[in-house]
Amino acid sequence: MLGKPVAEAIEARLLAAVPEYVARTKQVPTLAVVLVGADPASQRYVGKKIEACARLGMRAETLNFPVDISAGDLVDEVSKLSRSPKFHGVLVQLPLPGAIEKHDAAPNKFDVFDAIAPDKDVDGVGRDAVAALYRAQQERLRLMPGTALAVRRMMAFYGVKTEGKLAVVVGRNDITSKPILQMLGGRMCNAAAIWCHRHVAPEDQRRLIREADILVTAVGTGAYRITADMVKPGVAVFDVATRIDAAGKLHGDVDFEAVRRVASCITPVPRGVGPVTVAALCENLFRAAQIASGVAQAGYSFK
Repeated sequence: MLGKPVAEAIEARLLAAVPEYVARTKQVPTLAVVLVGADPASQRYVGKKIEACARLGMRAETLNFPVDISAGDLVDEVSKLSRSPKFHGVLVQLPLPGAIEKHDAAPNKFDVFDAIAPDKDVDGVGRDAVAALYRAQQERLRLMPGTALAVRRMMAFYGVKTEGKLAVVVGRNDITSKPILQMLGGRMCNAAAIWCHRHVAPEDQRRLIREADILVTAVGTGAYRITADMVKPGVAVFDVATRIDAAGKLHGDVDFEAVRRVASCITPVPRGVGPVTVAALCENLFRAAQIASGVAQAGYSFK
């Protein structure tokens, strides 16, 4: 399952709609990207988002902050961006510095997420987006988490059936694994969704992965690898993990060439979920601008 045709379908809709919106409202949908520090991988991902926005007739502006900024100061800066009429969307690029990522600190990254105004939370990381996805009222959703939206778009495009299937999500990332689990197990997909992470016994992890009809993996470390003997024939595999090796090459969690021989469908890394996630972000930015201007309502369709 290549991401390019799915991303192109999303972008085609935007290319048709954005110029009409700009002409009608005299506003260009504009994204604020918060980047803390100078991590090469983060800079690479931010660059792709900026390029995509420009290609689709929208704007994105990077706001750089020093790596030693405090969580409290970052909360204040994100709050200011959220209040600015200049921006229709605000995105905080992850990962954040370790001191802000610590869950037992106060404030921490969740306070940074919650500083984003709900109507500008284009990555769906704040408390309002989390609660909305938990309720899974598809017709009322305003801004879905970007990676979950990308996976859902790919499932619809490639005809991956979810209802009644056993879906196993590996990893416990706050912007990938968690929202995807809620999406799969909730009203949107109606799968039996199970979460595997490092606190689950290895033998239980292996058993659950082997039983999965749908496998989503988002670990992203060199020590973790899903091989062909770990999955059952016919499984649908979504590799959401990304890590960059010393040579600058992008990798996922799955041994792609081996697993593709037994899977019914599988996403590669790169060229899989990644480009669709960027397109989904652009979709959400445009939705945020439309909603702010009163020319669109909440709700997603996956027909």
